[in-house]
Amino acid sequence: MIVSSLEYLVGNSTYHDLALRCQEFLVYQRQGQAEQRQLAEDMLFNLLVEYMVTTGVPRPKAEQFCSDLDNLTELAMRISSTLGPAVA
Repeated sequence: MIVSSLEYLVGNSTYHDLALRCQEFLVYQRQGQAEQRQLAEDMLFNLLVEYMVTTGVPRPKAEQFCSDLDNLTELAMRISSTLGPAVA
């Protein structure tokens, strides 16, 4: 659904930011403190909602989808495996 339009990601700076946010989210979910986990979750949530909206998903539907931690985690894992590690 979302990952299918990778041309959009590769074509602009969203690619680097998304790869970095997914990587941060996955690392902090495994070994971060509560504040770090929440910040990483919030940043990835905001970025993915904006991405989904630009690809045509209505904002309420995108927010509802990304509000589910399991969905957010699965997206982060899929996007990370597709885009590869972010280089700082």
